[in-house]
Amino acid sequence: MVIAFAVGILVARYLGPEDYGKLHYALAIVMILIGIIGPGMKDVIARHWNAHPENQFAIVRASFRMVLISNITMLFLAALIILILRPGESLILMMAVIIGLGNVFRVFEVYELWFHYKLEMGKTVLIQGTAFLTLALAKIVAVYIGLPVLWFAVLIGTEIVLSGLGFMLLFKWKVKPGFKNQPFNFLKIARPIFYESIPSVASIAFVLILFKVDQIMIGWLLNDTEVGYYAVAVPFSEYWAFLAIAIMTSVYPALLEADKAGKAIFEKYLKRVFGFLSWLSFCIIIPVWLLGEYVILYFLGERFLPSSDILSIHVWSLYFIFMIEVTRKWYVITKRLRLYVYISGIAAILNIGLNYFLIPDYGGIGAAWATIASYSFAGFFGLFLFKDSRKVAVLIIKGLAAPLELPHILKKYRANR
Repeated sequence: MVIAFAVGILVARYLGPEDYGKLHYALAIVMILIGIIGPGMKDVIARHWNAHPENQFAIVRASFRMVLISNITMLFLAALIILILRPGESLILMMAVIIGLGNVFRVFEVYELWFHYKLEMGKTVLIQGTAFLTLALAKIVAVYIGLPVLWFAVLIGTEIVLSGLGFMLLFKWKVKPGFKNQPFNFLKIARPIFYESIPSVASIAFVLILFKVDQIMIGWLLNDTEVGYYAVAVPFSEYWAFLAIAIMTSVYPALLEADKAGKAIFEKYLKRVFGFLSWLSFCIIIPVWLLGEYVILYFLGERFLPSSDILSIHVWSLYFIFMIEVTRKWYVITKRLRLYVYISGIAAILNIGLNYFLIPDYGGIGAAWATIASYSFAGFFGLFLFKDSRKVAVLIIKGLAAPLELPHILKKYRANR
């Protein structure tokens, strides 16, 4: 995260608000589309591995094919959307296609998920870290030799390609030879995974709209310079979301076991997770909120000064980002993904509507307020709409009194294993 922050600052200073905005406009469209299917299937795939341990490798192969087909389809859709929204802007189209081609290799994240399921995440982190550091160095070199913005799109795509190939090689190296000879019927295995994943995929689509549509709408309603101001501020909030993702990836197997042990134990564990992540988010939000303007001026200079006002508002969305990550696991484990679709769908519509009315008059600041409103609905207030999810909202409130209990979850789970 520190290196990503430093390299991101270097690239932003080099490209300037307009080119940085163009790059992130293309990236946002690709991420909304290609980031839907694979992530939406991950929890369902893990649940099928848990339920059918004798057929795990066949599930891997079927999942791989489904994600590959969806990624290629979404790449063509991303290009079509850019042609409609930004006709005649060949640079943005080229960057989106290049980043999209790299994102097709996210299909190999199915193999990464396998090692997460086996609690062997260290191997995949090593691969991701190697790819990231290699491309971070490449970006620094690109700045030093003065490459145009298109090359930064190439580097973004290349990082995903390297990670994907690394996951593939690791999987082939570690999986036992006999395991690869399992009988395989694609349709028989893929059909239930596909249908069970529909609510999760829809909810991921809505969440990605929450996270990325603001940059697309700023570029559509205003200009790429405003996108640049906003895109610089947003990572100060969203970079930290990887902490919640990493923690929930580690805790998820323990939550599955707690759910089998009984409702009371499961809710106790869930409350601890909510509490830990709540206070963790506050420890990040408050310093960034207090020092945001100084940080923007010091690292980015006066060209990006408008980003400081956006940051001071947007950073408060981090709390709700963390809560969304936890509640998403609850929806999957308790098989209530339809509620997630309803709540996140309403939040996405709210976000689009608020952005449409606020961006023309208030620019990135309006988009930041729209983000706060929609994230708070998705991560907390929307839970009160349905009887089954109200208890989760109560656990979020109770969790504020249990900030330091999460380590006990992993300790007990590992002891039981």
